[in-house]
Amino acid sequence: MKCLYYCLISLCLNTNWLLADIIKYDPEVIEVAHLRTPGFITKYGYKCEEHRVDTKDGFSLTLHRIPKPGAQPVLLVHGLQDSSSAWVMTGAGHGLAFLLSDRGYDVWLMNCRGNRYSRKHRKFHILQQQFWDFSFHEIGVYDLPAAIDYVLDHSKGHDQLHYVGHSQGTTAAFVLGAERPAYMKKIKLMQALAPVAYFENVELPLLRAIAPHVAGIMRFAQAVGINEIPPETEVWRELSYKLCSFAFRSTCMEFLMQIVGTDEEQMNSTLTPIFLSQYPAGSSIKSFGHYGQQVLSGGLYKYDYDNPNVNRRYYGSPKPPAYKLAKIDCKVALYYGQNDLLVSVKDVQQLRRQLPNVVHDEKLAYKKFNHLDFLAAIDVKELLYNSMFQVMEKVDRGEL
Repeated sequence: MKCLYYCLISLCLNTNWLLADIIKYDPEVIEVAHLRTPGFITKYGYKCEEHRVDTKDGFSLTLHRIPKPGAQPVLLVHGLQDSSSAWVMTGAGHGLAFLLSDRGYDVWLMNCRGNRYSRKHRKFHILQQQFWDFSFHEIGVYDLPAAIDYVLDHSKGHDQLHYVGHSQGTTAAFVLGAERPAYMKKIKLMQALAPVAYFENVELPLLRAIAPHVAGIMRFAQAVGINEIPPETEVWRELSYKLCSFAFRSTCMEFLMQIVGTDEEQMNSTLTPIFLSQYPAGSSIKSFGHYGQQVLSGGLYKYDYDNPNVNRRYYGSPKPPAYKLAKIDCKVALYYGQNDLLVSVKDVQQLRRQLPNVVHDEKLAYKKFNHLDFLAAIDVKELLYNSMFQVMEKVDRGEL
């Protein structure tokens, strides 16, 4: 293992001169690429606060805030392997967090357990397997309640917040509603961007190829001590950032498009260093495993321990039960793209039939809109965000 790290360090150092003249970027892009969420927020002239929130099972989470005390709070929750920077990395006038702040909202940015901002536990170290024993289930059952309570405790005059989730941020919200339905009264409107619940009609070849082998992959990972993927280390970050930003940008972007959906018109490739310096931000291999199980299950189920006796210990049955989505009775708005390879239109329509209080259902008109466009499309404000703002305003006025 040490030999591997030495090789990575050597390769990382050598890419400094080896790749220096391959692709040139604006110096400001390179400077911005190395910022973290507070740096993005303050760079564009906004105030930033950092808050620590403790969950009931021992994690310490970081929330970033663009404060407007007394204003309506909105909580933004990122997807798998992402972080709070997802909402600000495209800059003022583009990032959803900035646009919401400009419209008068008190904006809170979530960092779920395991990402680079939320890697502390009162009992376990990040090198211990117990630290990484989580998936979207624990995020929904523990992280979201802690964050919602904290935000509302710091929002005088408000007993509800707006919730915006992307990808895993929607799955976790569905788990919250199913497992802790009392929290639905604390959500004024749940806006689900690329809502992930069902995979029955997702045809992504890579996903279909890996899903049948999830149980074996999980057993192998546990046997060799792999709990996090990819490793959130400085060496790995710099190596992947330099290779994909400078040497193999086209290859890396093509690989990404094969996963999220191809949309070259809305992809600003000059910002590649910024995207790759922020993503991936870290998560557990169990999170990937849990999603892999959903591909095969045909529904949205709790984690399968691949052992009837263990499942019986956790759930009282040999197989894990499905989440009861009918308990999600807060107002819900669904937004989904026609070119999203991770979220199919038919699966979202199936989800809608399970949810009792959908007030807005929008299949985005732009036919190439993909999974990444929700955060980084060049014209995302016109393609998506303006519609979201209108729905929020209607709910705030009591018209929806």
